[in-house]
Amino acid sequence: MKKIYIVLSRSNTILARAIRIFTKKYYNHTSVAFDKSLDVFYSFGRRNPRLMFPAGFIIEGVHSGFFGIHPKTRICVLEGEISDEDFDTVQSRLAPFIANPKKYKYGVLQMPKMMAGKPYRSEDHFVCSVFAAYLFRDILNFEKDYSLVYPEDFYKFNFKKIYEGTAGDYNYEEQ
Repeated sequence: MKKIYIVLSRSNTILARAIRIFTKKYYNHTSVAFDKSLDVFYSFGRRNPRLMFPAGFIIEGVHSGFFGIHPKTRICVLEGEISDEDFDTVQSRLAPFIANPKKYKYGVLQMPKMMAGKPYRSEDHFVCSVFAAYLFRDILNFEKDYSLVYPEDFYKFNFKKIYEGTAGDYNYEEQ
């Protein structure tokens, strides 16, 4: 068995506040990590942490990128386990994103479809929670199309909450 980490976050950016108005959910962002340190995690968001656009596939960490600039951002870290085979599947799904990050764009058109409950799949446009669900599709049972997954849908799994607080205060050695 291998451990995975889902990082849910709540920032105070304009887009994050707008998303919360429509979704009525506390957390509005999802990232995926494979190491408890959270030095590296994967998501869809701001390519430049100081600018809303351009946005797309990003690699950052709990103390770098957006979170390094905004250490007071609230996060919730969920730790789960998946089989070695499923872990390898997730890694192979992630590999094209890492190899060609500029190909993948933020799915601006995906959000209205999600809010309307209409599945929308794209090979190269994602929002953060859909990206995470895409990596774990057919591994985790979301009970709905992966293109309709919101950050808090990850709570339904038997994952252990190992941290809730600010990004700047996260220390994996204390978890």
